[in-house]
Amino acid sequence: MFTIAVDIGGTFTDVVVIDNKNGTTTSGKALSTPSDLQQGVFDGLQDAANQIDLSVASLLARTERMVHATTQSTNAVFAYSGARTAVITTAGFGDTLTIMRATGRVAGLSVFERHHYRNTQKPRLLVDERDIFEVGERIDHKGEVVIPLDEAQLQDAIRAIRAKSYEAVAVAFLFSHQNATHEKRVKEILQAELPEVYISLSSEVAPVIGEYERSATALFNAYVGPTIEKYLKRLESSLVSAGLKTQLLIVQANGGVATAAQTVPIFTIESGPAAGVVGAAQIAKLLSEPNVIATDVGGTTFKVGIVQNGQWGYSRETVLNQYQLRLPMIDLASIGAGGGSIAWADGARLRIGPRSAAATPGPACYGQGGEEPTVTDADVLLGYVSPEKFLGGRMKLHTDLARKAIEEKIAGPLFKGNTLAAAAAIRQVVDSQMADLIHKATIERGHNPSNFVMMAYGGAGPVHACSYGEEAGVAEIVVPFLATVHSAYGAAHSDVRFCSTHSEPMVLPMPPERVEKIYNDMEEASSRQLDVADVPPSRRQFNRWVEARFRRQVHHVRVPVQSNLDVAKLQQLARDFEQEYERLFGRGTGLMDAGIELVNFGVDAVGVVEQPPDSKFSSGGDAKPVSRREVYCPRAK
Repeated sequence: MFTIAVDIGGTFTDVVVIDNKNGTTTSGKALSTPSDLQQGVFDGLQDAANQIDLSVASLLARTERMVHATTQSTNAVFAYSGARTAVITTAGFGDTLTIMRATGRVAGLSVFERHHYRNTQKPRLLVDERDIFEVGERIDHKGEVVIPLDEAQLQDAIRAIRAKSYEAVAVAFLFSHQNATHEKRVKEILQAELPEVYISLSSEVAPVIGEYERSATALFNAYVGPTIEKYLKRLESSLVSAGLKTQLLIVQANGGVATAAQTVPIFTIESGPAAGVVGAAQIAKLLSEPNVIATDVGGTTFKVGIVQNGQWGYSRETVLNQYQLRLPMIDLASIGAGGGSIAWADGARLRIGPRSAAATPGPACYGQGGEEPTVTDADVLLGYVSPEKFLGGRMKLHTDLARKAIEEKIAGPLFKGNTLAAAAAIRQVVDSQMADLIHKATIERGHNPSNFVMMAYGGAGPVHACSYGEEAGVAEIVVPFLATVHSAYGAAHSDVRFCSTHSEPMVLPMPPERVEKIYNDMEEASSRQLDVADVPPSRRQFNRWVEARFRRQVHHVRVPVQSNLDVAKLQQLARDFEQEYERLFGRGTGLMDAGIELVNFGVDAVGVVEQPPDSKFSSGGDAKPVSRREVYCPRAK
């Protein structure tokens, strides 16, 4: 019997197949197919099945667990191809999404882009004033109903939504995280009146303080909801028709998996990179390395995640198209620098990314019509990538096309026609960008890179690791055997995971019973989700945490919370918060006299799955060179 994991990337679709009896692991790879992502999935399955002498039907029929990381939600967001969405909100607050925060012009932008502030602007709107419907209702900050829901106004909004053929509706009322009664009533009426419309409630997807962030999260979930639902239903149906006998599990941005029916569409954002961090933590555990810098060089992006003491961190805020969202998401730093990133001349300066050639048309060397020079083109020209062995020899690369693109677009304008120097410069610039991101994810967050092992994976990670790793100052570099399909490997080892949150600001000290009740309520709700996912009680874990701050500050710091709280444990929580605060911001920065405010409470409910045996690979005997080629090596520093 087998475990199968599939990860769709911007350029390639990766497949990992693990034999659950002996741990034998097989990888498959195929070009992603943006026009029909399902085709790339089956192409990857076919490649893996061929290697173990099985048909795809036989492989699927013998599969016990199948996990899928998808880019469909990411594609819909960045291509603005989501559903036509309406928003229902509290009367008087219809401009919340348009006003945003003061940082809306620069949220998510690079330092270079922020420095050119006059060229910045607010993001393209997913909805405008014609799509936003205000309804009379009001709940105060304590959760008390001040103005009852005006169902007559709601019916007016529903008639307009029906007339304009909206596919999805986001409902975001003021203080719904304290009392969701009005939002739930709206959903009940919408389901009766417009059963074909996808409905997203802010109180369900982001029940936390922050009216704008909560509204934006509900909006994005509605925007991608119909696309994700249709894709997952179609894919699962196709897999079942092809022989799959188990349910399809979907990787979430929190690094866990859930059933397709339980999946919140927006929570699948960046699910592939999240699975990569899970895989890094798994390998780190096998190597007895508690501290790891996980670096993922894909076709379009470079991502960095930190695993400390065997645990990954979570981001408090996610930025998509300059919108600030609240999602349970593994903390990943990212820039547009990958194998497909386009090199371009900015006056007399060489720039790399953030634009990417992606899978179509791809780098110039792919021979699929791409004419822009990319990092992969530079690697081919410099000899770091074999033109004959790419994709296991199934795809031949064209060195002449790579040379032509670099010569015309980079060497000519910037390097007096020296193509080799131009290619070397492309590599040097992108490696420096990657090292700089590692510094941001480590040094700027209180971590010393020299205390970490760096793990390099993704299609281009091993090719560049020695360069950006040395510049970043890491102690050791580890390249996983399955580096080019590492995120799929991580997906195969992901546990079931649900994140529950609750906002209720309170200042220490307070009765521990009050805090304990908050956690007990969340754990009960999480248990019901684990029931649906068929996780037995013996394999359940509940990890508590809280986001706290010194009073009158804005930014929060996340710390773990013990079970069965009492006065002593709350005092320990305060000490843990101060210690983490000073680790992040420097010794002496804590100000205990200001008081500590607990703001957002959370529980990560984990269903620990039975892991497949440790992966085994055939060495194939002693290593023998199969070909020789010249490789450009820069002078030692």
